[in-house]
Amino acid sequence: YASLRLYRCQCALQASSLQFSEEPQSQDALHGRSAILRCELSGPEDMRFWWTQDGRRVQDSNRRFQEGSNLKFTAVDRHADTGSFQCVASSSSTGETVTSANASINIKWLERGPITMNEPASEAELEEAERIVLQCHIDGHPRPSSKWFKDGAQLDRKDRILTLTNLSTGDSGIYSCCAQNAAGKVCSNHNITLNIFDKSVPRVLVAPVDQVVLRNEEAVFHCQFRAKPPPLIEWFHDAEPVLNKSRTVCLIPSSSLFALRVSKRSAHLQAAVVCVSVEIADMGERLWRVFSAGRGERVRCDPPRGQPEPQVWWERAGARVASEGRVHQRDGDLIFSPTDRSDSGVYTCVARNTAGQKQQELVVTVATSPEWIVQPQDTHVEEGQPGFLHCHARSTPEPRVTWYRKSVPITEEGSRYKLFSNGTLRINSAEVNDAQTYSCVCVTQAGSLSAHARIHILEKLKFTPVPQPSQCLQLDRESSVSCVAKARETPIMHWSRADGADLPSHASQMNGALRFSTVTRADGGNYTCVASSSVQGEIRAHVHLTVGVHVEFKLEPEQTTVYQGHTAVLHCQASGDPQPYVQWMLKDKLLSSSSSSRFQKMPNGSLVISNVTTEDTGVYTCIAGNTCNIRDTAAQLYVVEKPVHPRSEDEDKSQFKMFQTIALSVAVAVAYIIAVLGLMFYCKQRRKSKRLQKNRAGGEPETECLNGVQLNGHRVSEIHEEVALSSMRPSADSEKQQSCGDELHFPRAHLQTITSLGRGVFGEVFLAKARAIEETEPETLVLVKSLESREETHRSEFRRELEMFSKLNHAHVVRLLGICRETQPHYMILEYVDLVLNTFKCFINSMQQSRLCLNVFGLCLQAGTLRLSPPVNCPAHVCSLMSHCWASSPKERPTFSEILQILTDSPADTKV
Repeated sequence: YASLRLYRCQCALQASSLQFSEEPQSQDALHGRSAILRCELSGPEDMRFWWTQDGRRVQDSNRRFQEGSNLKFTAVDRHADTGSFQCVASSSSTGETVTSANASINIKWLERGPITMNEPASEAELEEAERIVLQCHIDGHPRPSSKWFKDGAQLDRKDRILTLTNLSTGDSGIYSCCAQNAAGKVCSNHNITLNIFDKSVPRVLVAPVDQVVLRNEEAVFHCQFRAKPPPLIEWFHDAEPVLNKSRTVCLIPSSSLFALRVSKRSAHLQAAVVCVSVEIADMGERLWRVFSAGRGERVRCDPPRGQPEPQVWWERAGARVASEGRVHQRDGDLIFSPTDRSDSGVYTCVARNTAGQKQQELVVTVATSPEWIVQPQDTHVEEGQPGFLHCHARSTPEPRVTWYRKSVPITEEGSRYKLFSNGTLRINSAEVNDAQTYSCVCVTQAGSLSAHARIHILEKLKFTPVPQPSQCLQLDRESSVSCVAKARETPIMHWSRADGADLPSHASQMNGALRFSTVTRADGGNYTCVASSSVQGEIRAHVHLTVGVHVEFKLEPEQTTVYQGHTAVLHCQASGDPQPYVQWMLKDKLLSSSSSSRFQKMPNGSLVISNVTTEDTGVYTCIAGNTCNIRDTAAQLYVVEKPVHPRSEDEDKSQFKMFQTIALSVAVAVAYIIAVLGLMFYCKQRRKSKRLQKNRAGGEPETECLNGVQLNGHRVSEIHEEVALSSMRPSADSEKQQSCGDELHFPRAHLQTITSLGRGVFGEVFLAKARAIEETEPETLVLVKSLESREETHRSEFRRELEMFSKLNHAHVVRLLGICRETQPHYMILEYVDLVLNTFKCFINSMQQSRLCLNVFGLCLQAGTLRLSPPVNCPAHVCSLMSHCWASSPKERPTFSEILQILTDSPADTKV
């Protein structure tokens, strides 16, 4: 026996070093429109990317191609772009490959089509069809909703299939359909026309034809009609009916005429035999006529359609109306000459032929003028109570009563009024503006009556309007609270505090208004407005007053244009007391992070939109409100596609020239910095020598302030010495710096990048969110400067800048919040304010130009928006220099060489 051995397989899964920072997401797209699937990877730079569709590699084409690591569609195709897409990334150095999750495109489309007739099978069968079924062949995704039209008028049908039953001639016409879904709206490209015949009208199927026969031979004439119900058929010979009584002519039940023997007398049949269908149509419904007494009237009785033509006459109570007299008939007309009250009644028009008899009734009413029973009278009505006006009259027929208010007919719309059949008008709840003159008009065919009455409203004691129960007063401003009341007599108005305390001395009341000359915090509380009348008593309104500051915008959003896929930031900051709450609205909908993770509202009110798409284009409204008021401001956001151009030799040359320009600019900037450092070193030595001379002379040491404020106990000269000129000190200073760095250390993993702001001398500057960097906030918007340069001078300047910010602690100076230096590149995390953002943009932009502005006060100020006041005892030529540095145009600002010359020419005793 073979020995049995137990083997153990041990597998270890090593976590992949490649991870997607952004995986492709499923999305909606319109057929024929552009789309993009994004794929980003955090890993080595030697990465290769490709895309697969249902496991097959995607080949680039003019319509669909790979752009960087993303897959771009210039025109989505509903047939070719279905399925699952995956992004595949591979490292050239390690050979490691990682595949993203599946993503698909939900393609919305809409395609035109014709209308077809499903039932009956052909148009030839329409004549016998009992119903017609039409189908609209417009298709799309999602399934479109359909609408049907006949001769351009919309039908009450919303299905793709239209079924017509109980067919009549009214169903004839041109039928079309339209459909709509998220992809748009289209209509049928081929319509259908229906011609429906009246089946009750006989139509000839077989018509008799002329014949030539020999004497004493037989002749047969065939005649057939179709109709529902089946028609009666008669034969005529020389306009006389053909009967079966003749020995030579015989009528066959199949509606044929059979001549037994053709004689000389009957030989004329070839031109005289006529076959007709016998019928008589209905005459219609009952008619109504109202005549005035004493006037001549005539009513026509039109004979119905029939074969042979029917005879008509008038009857009343079963007896024919006479052909002479005051009421008579002539040629189908019923004539009243003249009318009388006794002529009211029912008359019947009778029509008869060989197919039968039809009749139609006529109801005649002889009208009389109305007479008053009750006329409307002036009325007093309590406000809020119902009021009545009566208007009764009698006549034959009953008069039609219409009420008017300011010459406008009164209707029951809105439930303000109620009209009764006997002519009474009720005002359901009387209001002050109901005090008007009302008119009543009674009308019949024979005449009319009219009368007028006025309603007087007895006003009740009420506030007009009722004071708002909660109102806000502007702090340190003049404010007033209004309280107005009305009654039958002028009421007395009075304000008091709800707690019984006296009104403050700076508050006064006049004509119901409570005025505060200068609002203080103590003015808040509950107040009562009392309106009293000696006749109607008193009423009270309670008002709670809060003291605060109305909302004002410190920073409003501006029109912004960003590329698709980038991050957009819309700034909005508001101030007020209580602190206003900020919300954003787009297309009449409030934006929130719960509805979409791409939209994030920062604690300061600004809106950050990541990975923007063209659908994000629109007007964004920032709404800020507190208990005092609400304000809003809006700005337009445009999202455009980033242009892609194939590279050419000219572009390579221009790119090389651009690199040369950048290198030259950097070299010039370094030269400027060296010149400034030399100037500062020279100034330091000069100030130091002056200070030593003054100390020898017994004078007190000079104390310098930045704009009149001493910064954290350090003189400006000390800060400049430590920041701009000193090197990193060994021993005790190094230990102190190391301790400060440990306190400000912040984990790099707690930073989430929002958007890049540009590049500076040290490296990239970007906007980010820091988690728990502030004790009072879970997330804080910060500004991050990275140290990517490997030049020792840049790294030294970066360390000196860190040391400077760590020593500054002032409400008006940007704070250093943290340092990330466990790995390269090092990060400097600064407090974010909009001035800081503009400062870095100003600095980055200025590095790309040939002129740089010296910052005299240590702040880079955005031109035209903020300027510091000159320090005390500042020389005039220095103030002028600062003003030129703040010029709005870079060309108007002095260069460093010009600044150096101006400062060198300053008198030796000037404190510069």
